[in-house]
Amino acid sequence: MHIGKRVFLYLTRKKGKNLILCGIFFLISFSVLAGISVFAGASQISKDLRSNIGASFDIRPYEQFVTENGQVSSNGTPVIYESAIRQILDVIGTKLKTYNTEHHGFAKGQNLSFIAGMGHSEDSNMGEVIAVRDSSLTKTFFNEECRLIEGSHIKLEDKNKILISKELARKNQLSVGDTLQLTHAELGSENGDYIDLIKEKTAFATVEIKGIFEIKNMTDSGLNPTAKKAENMIFSDRQLLFDLKEQKQDVYEGELSFFISDPLLLNEITEKVENLTSIDWNNHIVQKNDFKFSKISAQLQTIQNIVTSLIVIVSVLGIVILMLMMTLRIRGRIKEVGILLSIGRSKKEIIGQFVIEAVLVLFMGFLLAVIIFIPVSTMLNTHLFATVMQETIKDIQLTTKNTNYLQLDFYKTILLLGTETGMTALTVIVSSAMVLSLKPKEILTKMS
Repeated sequence: MHIGKRVFLYLTRKKGKNLILCGIFFLISFSVLAGISVFAGASQISKDLRSNIGASFDIRPYEQFVTENGQVSSNGTPVIYESAIRQILDVIGTKLKTYNTEHHGFAKGQNLSFIAGMGHSEDSNMGEVIAVRDSSLTKTFFNEECRLIEGSHIKLEDKNKILISKELARKNQLSVGDTLQLTHAELGSENGDYIDLIKEKTAFATVEIKGIFEIKNMTDSGLNPTAKKAENMIFSDRQLLFDLKEQKQDVYEGELSFFISDPLLLNEITEKVENLTSIDWNNHIVQKNDFKFSKISAQLQTIQNIVTSLIVIVSVLGIVILMLMMTLRIRGRIKEVGILLSIGRSKKEIIGQFVIEAVLVLFMGFLLAVIIFIPVSTMLNTHLFATVMQETIKDIQLTTKNTNYLQLDFYKTILLLGTETGMTALTVIVSSAMVLSLKPKEILTKMS
């Protein structure tokens, strides 16, 4: 009888035993498929998160004060030059997503009444101007201390555009699209009163209100002068402070923010930046922000470690169980083996028959595992990568948030099937060795 026919007859006649073996193959295949998919999914979502959320670092100036003869004086406002920014951009290279600069000044407006602060007077009726490349990237908006409610943010291409607070707009009956004439100012004090140090006005600019924001999380102690009240902040494009002669070309006094595409490179990049000699690090500091990626990455790494352990455990237990089952299975077929040997069948052919039988049952179990895993993967994906990290990434807008990271990869699935086939064949060979090492006469003697 041909080997193929013997395999067919055994599989159809011993349905109960083969169904049990198929169930074991199914459980092993399903567990390993799930484990590999979760491991690969965690790696992929980590990459997607890196590219989606990126990271940033800020270079913040801080003014140093010295005490001499009982008098406290400033060492001057720290500045960074455009040449230093160019060097930073060279260090970041292709990993740069965007960057933002800030410069601070003060302004008064024609027929513009600011919200009164401590010691308010006509002389101190001014607001602080924050000139930026992109207002949406400032910490005020980025950290949601303020929220734009009308209009749009200041962008790099804007000229003579401003954002004002809801309170300032309401007091002066202003709306998006209105124009104002501003002039330069400088906050100072004299005899305990807040004053404008620029008495003669020589610089003017006509600006358009591009947007209106509301203040959400800022607190006011009530001790701030008018110019320092949050309601009197004015965000503008960079050109305004040039026009008002309060900013020099290529010189920056405010905070610089650089956004990069890969959080894993944040430490490496900031270390190189801190080695630049063009920045006075005695009065500047670097602050890093990976937008919670380290926390998310730690969660994903924990998932991967657990899954790796489970894959190893399932694989070892599967091999042990298969070894025991195949050993008992083949010992139960001693009579069949003896007859086949006695009629001249080779041990190689007999082992080949056992291997083919086991591999066919494996294919059935594996196919069933794949069919069931496909719909289950969606639910498992939601539980692992949505529910588990929901609180961590709820404020991050992901472009891949609806992706099923547990979808089966064709090549990995084929590789797993090949690996299981090889392990199954090896298990059958090892399990058959004890019986097939005997001679036909010894086997027939054991049968009797």
